[in-house]
Amino acid sequence: MFWLEPHTERIQRLLDNGTPESLTYAALEARLAIERFCYERLRVAHDYISQADLKRWQPGYIVTTLMQEVDPRVAESFTLSISTTPAEAGEDCSVENFRKSEYVEVGRQVGFDRAKLARLWHALGHFLHVRMPETKADAMKTYGDADAVRAKVEEALAELKLLEEGTLISSGLGETVSFECPCGTKNMRRAALLKEGQTVSCINPKCDETWCVSMDGDDFMFKRQAISVPCRSCGKVSTFPQARLLKLERTSNIRFVCGGCSAENIIEWKLMHAAKAAAA
Repeated sequence: MFWLEPHTERIQRLLDNGTPESLTYAALEARLAIERFCYERLRVAHDYISQADLKRWQPGYIVTTLMQEVDPRVAESFTLSISTTPAEAGEDCSVENFRKSEYVEVGRQVGFDRAKLARLWHALGHFLHVRMPETKADAMKTYGDADAVRAKVEEALAELKLLEEGTLISSGLGETVSFECPCGTKNMRRAALLKEGQTVSCINPKCDETWCVSMDGDDFMFKRQAISVPCRSCGKVSTFPQARLLKLERTSNIRFVCGGCSAENIIEWKLMHAAKAAAA
């Protein structure tokens, strides 16, 4: 990855400087590089997964989620090549024929150990905080042990230099299913990775729409998750995305004008209390 090279060069310069301060900054730079590497995969995959469906932000979790919902091979090594001549209908697609054909390399995805990268990211974070004293006698130090910091940064740097060799980030291959959101956004999902009862959100970060996945053989259905609210004046029903109402704060409300009678309605959460009648 060409954009990793500036990171690795800065890390090396900070290591060469060798002061406690520069070693700490090297740890920060290495941690940022790991985050960038993982988040670049998320960026490329955002056509197939919504930001709203990510429950945490840690790089290791992001890669695991992409493996489960977008591309099982997101952390694997492979080379993508294209034939120099168009394929013909009915052409022999066997491995033997593939080896006889002429292909041009498009790019190489470099594989990595997701768990190892996550461990390095966590370990580097330990050096970015001042150690909290346990007793009054504890001596306060701004920076961590120089040898320990250097060892961990050098380990991370070696891993980053391997990843630097990649020239491709794939968003995955395989059959997709799609549906259109009321906001107008086309949503796509990897068919092989969808599950019965799974909730998926619109990939538009400004949209609150969600759907529940159901499967009937090879067919997929996406049922919109919505809440219907009747007008307090005329009873005409208005429908809202379920997620928008469920995340409504207790101190806020949603106002809407009824499409039937033009009356203004207010939706808000209220704390209710009721006393159960004593048994006779």
